[in-house]
Amino acid sequence: MSETTSMQSDVVKTEVRGNVLLIGLNRPEKKNALTGEMFQALAEAYERYDRDDDLRCAVLYGEGGAYCAGADMTQLRELVESGALVYGDGDYDPFGTAGVRLSKPLIAAVHGVCFAGGLQLALSGEFIVAAEGTLFGQPEVLRGVFAFFGGAARWVETVGYANAQRYLLTGHHLDAREAHRIGLVQEVVPAEELLDRALQLADEIAAAAPMGVRYSLAVSRRAAEAGVSAAFDLVPRLRAEIVGTDDAAEGILSFKQRRAGVYTGH
Repeated sequence: MSETTSMQSDVVKTEVRGNVLLIGLNRPEKKNALTGEMFQALAEAYERYDRDDDLRCAVLYGEGGAYCAGADMTQLRELVESGALVYGDGDYDPFGTAGVRLSKPLIAAVHGVCFAGGLQLALSGEFIVAAEGTLFGQPEVLRGVFAFFGGAARWVETVGYANAQRYLLTGHHLDAREAHRIGLVQEVVPAEELLDRALQLADEIAAAAPMGVRYSLAVSRRAAEAGVSAAFDLVPRLRAEIVGTDDAAEGILSFKQRRAGVYTGH
């Protein structure tokens, strides 16, 4: 990794390592339970990440002994009724359900507990790396609500309908091994290796051609949200845009020279 810079708010930390942005939930005394202030800070961090061409991948994680226990239930009704969770066309929704969604990848690195809103936040990214021993749960139905930050849909998208209902409708917990088996989590590592592994994967993504990564992400999301045929409709325009770029030329040259490509995003 190269140059490291950092910024810190009371509730969300950000740190730049090379071309990767770390985004840390920072309310460890409450197991990083999400508040309105944290939603706003996350939206600002996501906007910063998306608009900075030097940042090519982000890692979301939690400070302290747990990744995130979910939304702070004492604030939830007020946040909903006040409209604080309504995002306009130009706003960055950390859950990616409205407004502007990240156009670049986000990896969630979770440990300890990954519950409720915290799990929905992780599912809004591209994939999840978990520490051994992490507990997962979507218990909203046991608290009088449902997974309305996108989770009720994203579980189905990620693990399939029946696997999703097994946990969405009961609120049961599952461990990291079971989460990995059903595809909720993509990799499980020893706790002491969690952040290093997530950063390694982020660095590998950041080393790839930025336009290629964004366009791949755009097509993949269209397929997940609207079906494969809709994704195919997107391909001709993106293909025409990318083949004449400097990065595409560098891809050919690096292949001929048998070396890794060095990409600028142009």
